[in-house]
Amino acid sequence: MRFVIGILTILTTLLIGCKDTNSQLFPGYSYGDFVYLSYNMSEKVSQIYVEKGETVKKGERLVKMDDFPSENAKKIAEKNYRAEVSSLHNMQSGERPEELDLIRAQLERAKAALKLAKSQLERYRPLYSKRVVSEAEWDNFNNDFAQKSAQVKELSRQLVAKNLPARDEQIRNQRSRVESAKLQLDKAEWDLQQTFISAPQDALIYDVIYRPGERPVAGRPIISLLPPENIKIRFFFPESTLAKFHVGMKVKIYSDGVHKTVSGKINYISPQAEYTPPVIYSTSRREKLIFMVEAIPDINQAMNIRIGQPVRVEPVPHE
Repeated sequence: MRFVIGILTILTTLLIGCKDTNSQLFPGYSYGDFVYLSYNMSEKVSQIYVEKGETVKKGERLVKMDDFPSENAKKIAEKNYRAEVSSLHNMQSGERPEELDLIRAQLERAKAALKLAKSQLERYRPLYSKRVVSEAEWDNFNNDFAQKSAQVKELSRQLVAKNLPARDEQIRNQRSRVESAKLQLDKAEWDLQQTFISAPQDALIYDVIYRPGERPVAGRPIISLLPPENIKIRFFFPESTLAKFHVGMKVKIYSDGVHKTVSGKINYISPQAEYTPPVIYSTSRREKLIFMVEAIPDINQAMNIRIGQPVRVEPVPHE
């Protein structure tokens, strides 16, 4: 019986000793706003360049995804763009030289045939006037000359038209097609760049969720980051001390295992009171209504704090 009484006495003494000796120390805990990096398509993870716990710099490559679909789409977009540019060039410059040379050759043959038809017509004119040639034969010579003359005129006009560029409306339409093809090419190049997942800011690699060969669902996080500025402290104070706190107030943060005090400042005070949670990392805080407060540690000291670690926060009202 005396042994049991002695044990109870020791436990009571320990509990009393655990009570905060400074009423300005408020209990809380650390947490982090994680940055989750994902890929917008369901592709295999090709390569992971980092490991959990490493610190990375902004822009550093973290993950390489399978790039075959994006690479193929880029090649198709490049070919389409070049084809549209070529069509625009043709419209602006007229037909190709080879096609113009073909029309010129046809025109030369037509001119030679016209010359021959004219020669025959002139030779048979006096014979027709003497009625040596029948009227039907004379009509044939006249029709042949007229056809050859019309063919020469047609080919001459074709040569002039082929040398001209396309109409302004057609050129404007083709320019729009070129611009559209260029936008598609830019999008394909951007998609290919996205197969490399890079760090958006300096951060700690908090977790690597997928490994090479795995195929995460589109939008599912592959890596989680914890930037130092995203480490925050949540603590609680009673409703009766609400007027003593304000956003921007400096605080000191104490935690087990960290001998140096971490500085910080309050960045958020909850506008709504809440009831004291069942576990608040302290046996001395028994107020019913409390307010939750967030504080941001100094960025140069933030990495000394571990996520989920119990802390004590001391307001510094005069600094």
